[in-house]
Amino acid sequence: MSNTTTVTIGDDELTFAVSNGDFNQFLNEQQPNNKVSPAYNFLQRTVIDADKDKFKKLVLTDNVPNGPMVMQIAGVLAIENGAGIEITVKKSNSLALPLSKTAIAS
Repeated sequence: MSNTTTVTIGDDELTFAVSNGDFNQFLNEQQPNNKVSPAYNFLQRTVIDADKDKFKKLVLTDNVPNGPMVMQIAGVLAIENGAGIEITVKKSNSLALPLSKTAIAS
């Protein structure tokens, strides 16, 4: 099942249909030195057919994806297609004591 999300970039609207499988594939394709290509492929896979040409005109410069724009759109889709839960990290009441140099040496 896909969630449909429409984003507005300047005066243009793009609609994406993103499933859990699409997002998981995007995450699984990422490499330590390659984030933009998987994000671009994710967006290209999920943008609806009617918006594909508009998408390419917006995010490609000389046939190269605009990294910051691609990552920002992918981030918006990740937030919009999240599980709908709120996650909060609660700080611990315990105090962490730093290790002394003598404790490390022994």
